[in-house]
Amino acid sequence: MKTLLFCLLVLLFGSVSAQEDLALVGATIYTSPKTPPVISGVVIIKNGKIAAAGKQVKVPAHMKVLDCKGLVMMAGFWNSHVHFIEPGWDHADKQPAAQLNNRMDSMINSRGFTHVFDLAALNYPNLLALRARITSGEVNGPAILTVGVPFVPPHGSPFYIQPLTLPEINTPEEAVAYVTKQIQAGADGIKVWSASPDGHGIVPMPIDIIKAATSTAHKFHKPVFAHPTADTGMNIALAGGVDILAHVAPDGYRSWTKKEIDQLLLHKVALIPTLKLYKWELERKNLPVSNPLMTTALQQLGAYASAGGEILFGTDVGYISDYDTSDEFRLMSEAGLSFDEILAALTTAPAKRFGMAQHSGRIAKGMDADIVLLKADPHTDSRRFSEVAYTIRNGKVIYNGINR
Repeated sequence: MKTLLFCLLVLLFGSVSAQEDLALVGATIYTSPKTPPVISGVVIIKNGKIAAAGKQVKVPAHMKVLDCKGLVMMAGFWNSHVHFIEPGWDHADKQPAAQLNNRMDSMINSRGFTHVFDLAALNYPNLLALRARITSGEVNGPAILTVGVPFVPPHGSPFYIQPLTLPEINTPEEAVAYVTKQIQAGADGIKVWSASPDGHGIVPMPIDIIKAATSTAHKFHKPVFAHPTADTGMNIALAGGVDILAHVAPDGYRSWTKKEIDQLLLHKVALIPTLKLYKWELERKNLPVSNPLMTTALQQLGAYASAGGEILFGTDVGYISDYDTSDEFRLMSEAGLSFDEILAALTTAPAKRFGMAQHSGRIAKGMDADIVLLKADPHTDSRRFSEVAYTIRNGKVIYNGINR
């Protein structure tokens, strides 16, 4: 009851943490993708917003200054596929703030993420309690969006979460009721398994069920994510009106055809690659990373990106226990993505996709002061996107890695 009351107070009154005005001086600033950097620029932060940004910006007297010489600045990163399901997040309403801060630093803040989309909450009240403590300023962390508890086809709980199971939806009417209940409980989107591996094969989601789910979510103006598994799930997701693929679909070991890519483009489907997931799974099974699972994943991402498809950065961290992001950046480059495409996947693309482009995703006057400062320029080596010096959320430094 106390947790619910606290969540409601935060929703009503917002963050209670005070913002500190701050001048960031001397960094190389990439204000947005495809824009030349500002060398030795200045950003002024007031009341959690960017008040000024550029080359010839005067620092107000008596304002606190953060020396950023030698650092590289970008808008705060989005991770559009995370999970807070590890046991260390349990009892988020009661854990000491310092303990949660340490966990958040390890998984999120030290990676430059100022926004994350949680794509499966197994304990929804616990996630809401964690989000409330961040929103209040008691715990340092990102803005958390969530799909709540996702659902699967009949008899389709994925084998890799056993002995846990996910809700199975059997009829379109059940889908309408379930999606409505999730959104009314605070979900920012919906996730379904359009095809689920049950350990014996791939269980497809009936088309009428996924159509009912997506049409209901869209009435609430919420995005729908699909876990496709293989090409079967990708085609069902397309037919069902899904907005975002939560992964590429390499389990069938088949490259995407031009016809399939054209359909994805036609329906404006965004793709979250999660390439490191496949590397991690192969290594856990002592299989070579050159496995067809990995090469298929790389082909699918590269083909869609080169065709102009929308890419959102995401790692499946929280399911993956290795929090390092450098492999994801390296693999995205290996698939053919440029610096600007990776930066867009981290910033402007998710901000636009999730309806926040007017105040998030760029370094510009009036935007939210969500900022990442890197120790080196990733223009020539994408792994440097992972070398975070500072993460700033709403003008507050939530991670300082300069001396680590």
